[in-house]
Amino acid sequence: MTRHLKPAEVAGIRTQLLKKQGGVCAICGQRIIGRDVAVLDHDHDTGFIRGVLHSSCNGIEGRMKSLGHRSHKGVLSVDYIIGLGKYLEHHKQPRIGAFHPSYKTPQQKKDAINAKARKARAAKKAGLR
Repeated sequence: MTRHLKPAEVAGIRTQLLKKQGGVCAICGQRIIGRDVAVLDHDHDTGFIRGVLHSSCNGIEGRMKSLGHRSHKGVLSVDYIIGLGKYLEHHKQPRIGAFHPSYKTPQQKKDAINAKARKARAAKKAGLR
Protein backbone atom coordinates (compact mmCIF):
# COMPACT_ATOMS: atom_id res chain seq x y z
CA MET A 1 0.00 0.00 0.00
CA THR A 2 1.35 3.42 -0.93
CA ARG A 3 0.75 6.60 0.99
CA HIS A 4 1.85 10.21 1.14
CA LEU A 5 4.57 10.88 3.66
CA LYS A 6 4.03 13.65 6.14
CA PRO A 7 6.73 16.36 6.06
CA ALA A 8 7.78 15.33 9.57
CA GLU A 9 8.52 11.79 8.29
CA VAL A 10 10.99 12.84 5.59
CA ALA A 11 14.08 12.99 7.82
CA GLY A 12 13.47 9.50 9.23
CA ILE A 13 12.86 7.94 5.80
CA ARG A 14 15.93 9.72 4.39
CA THR A 15 18.06 8.34 7.25
CA GLN A 16 16.72 4.79 6.73
CA LEU A 17 17.31 4.88 2.98
CA LEU A 18 20.78 6.37 3.34
CA LYS A 19 21.67 3.54 5.74
CA LYS A 20 20.37 0.97 3.19
CA GLN A 21 22.52 2.69 0.53
CA GLY A 22 25.60 2.32 2.72
CA GLY A 23 25.87 6.08 3.31
CA VAL A 24 26.56 6.84 -0.34
CA CYS A 25 24.73 8.79 -3.04
CA ALA A 26 22.60 6.58 -5.30
CA ILE A 27 23.92 8.40 -8.41
CA CYS A 28 27.64 9.07 -7.92
CA GLY A 29 28.41 6.44 -5.29
CA GLN A 30 30.35 8.89 -3.12
CA ARG A 31 29.84 9.23 0.61
CA ILE A 32 27.31 11.89 1.61
CA ILE A 33 29.13 14.09 4.11
CA GLY A 34 29.83 17.75 4.72
CA ARG A 35 28.15 20.64 2.99
CA ASP A 36 26.59 18.65 0.12
CA VAL A 37 23.64 17.47 2.18
CA ALA A 38 21.55 14.35 1.65
CA VAL A 39 18.18 14.87 -0.02
CA LEU A 40 15.25 12.51 -0.50
CA ASP A 41 14.87 12.19 -4.26
CA HIS A 42 11.54 11.46 -5.91
CA ASP A 43 10.12 11.05 -9.40
CA HIS A 44 8.27 14.25 -10.28
CA ASP A 45 5.97 12.39 -12.67
CA THR A 46 4.83 9.66 -10.26
CA GLY A 47 5.71 11.09 -6.83
CA PHE A 48 7.44 7.87 -5.79
CA ILE A 49 10.58 8.16 -3.67
CA ARG A 50 13.66 6.78 -5.44
CA GLY A 51 16.54 7.18 -3.02
CA VAL A 52 18.92 9.54 -1.28
CA LEU A 53 21.27 11.76 -3.26
CA HIS A 54 23.73 14.59 -2.72
CA SER A 55 21.82 17.83 -3.17
CA SER A 56 24.13 18.64 -6.10
CA CYS A 57 23.49 15.25 -7.78
CA ASN A 58 19.76 15.77 -7.30
CA GLY A 59 19.98 19.18 -8.99
CA ILE A 60 22.04 17.85 -11.88
CA GLU A 61 19.62 14.95 -12.38
CA GLY A 62 16.70 17.35 -12.60
CA ARG A 63 18.47 19.68 -15.02
CA MET A 64 19.64 16.80 -17.24
CA LYS A 65 16.14 15.35 -17.37
CA SER A 66 14.65 18.75 -18.16
CA LEU A 67 17.24 19.57 -20.85
CA GLY A 68 16.82 16.18 -22.51
CA HIS A 69 13.06 16.60 -22.56
CA ARG A 70 13.08 20.16 -23.90
CA SER A 71 15.81 19.70 -26.47
CA HIS A 72 14.67 16.52 -28.15
CA LYS A 73 10.94 16.21 -28.60
CA GLY A 74 9.85 12.61 -28.97
CA VAL A 75 12.87 11.28 -27.04
CA LEU A 76 12.21 10.27 -23.45
CA SER A 77 14.49 12.04 -20.97
CA VAL A 78 15.70 8.75 -19.55
CA ASP A 79 16.57 7.47 -23.05
CA TYR A 80 18.49 10.68 -23.76
CA ILE A 81 20.48 10.36 -20.53
CA ILE A 82 21.20 6.66 -21.15
CA GLY A 83 22.29 7.51 -24.69
CA LEU A 84 24.61 10.21 -23.36
CA GLY A 85 26.13 7.75 -20.90
CA LYS A 86 26.67 5.15 -23.63
CA TYR A 87 28.23 7.77 -25.91
CA LEU A 88 30.65 8.96 -23.23
CA GLU A 89 31.53 5.37 -22.25
CA HIS A 90 32.17 4.45 -25.90
CA HIS A 91 34.47 7.43 -26.33
CA LYS A 92 36.61 6.87 -23.22
CA GLN A 93 39.16 5.53 -25.70
CA PRO A 94 40.04 7.84 -28.61
CA ARG A 95 38.24 6.80 -31.81
CA ILE A 96 39.49 9.54 -34.13
CA GLY A 97 43.19 10.35 -34.25
CA ALA A 98 42.87 14.11 -33.95
CA PHE A 99 42.48 16.77 -31.26
CA HIS A 100 39.86 19.51 -31.43
CA PRO A 101 41.45 22.90 -32.31
CA SER A 102 40.38 24.45 -28.99
CA TYR A 103 41.93 21.65 -26.89
CA LYS A 104 45.02 22.58 -24.91
CA THR A 105 47.27 20.04 -23.22
CA PRO A 106 48.03 20.59 -19.53
CA GLN A 107 51.51 21.79 -20.54
CA GLN A 108 50.07 24.26 -23.09
CA LYS A 109 47.72 25.63 -20.40
CA LYS A 110 50.63 26.00 -17.97
CA ASP A 111 52.75 27.74 -20.63
CA ALA A 112 49.91 30.17 -21.42
CA ILE A 113 49.47 31.05 -17.73
CA ASN A 114 53.21 31.59 -17.34
CA ALA A 115 53.39 33.75 -20.48
CA LYS A 116 50.51 35.88 -19.20
CA ALA A 117 52.21 36.27 -15.83
CA ARG A 118 55.52 37.25 -17.47
CA LYS A 119 53.71 39.84 -19.61
CA ALA A 120 51.94 41.28 -16.53
CA ARG A 121 55.24 41.49 -14.60
CA ALA A 122 56.93 43.22 -17.57
CA ALA A 123 54.08 45.71 -17.86
CA LYS A 124 54.20 46.42 -14.14
CA LYS A 125 57.98 46.82 -14.24
CA ALA A 126 57.74 49.17 -17.25
CA GLY A 127 55.16 51.28 -15.41
CA LEU A 128 57.41 51.64 -12.38
CA ARG A 129 60.28 53.28 -14.30
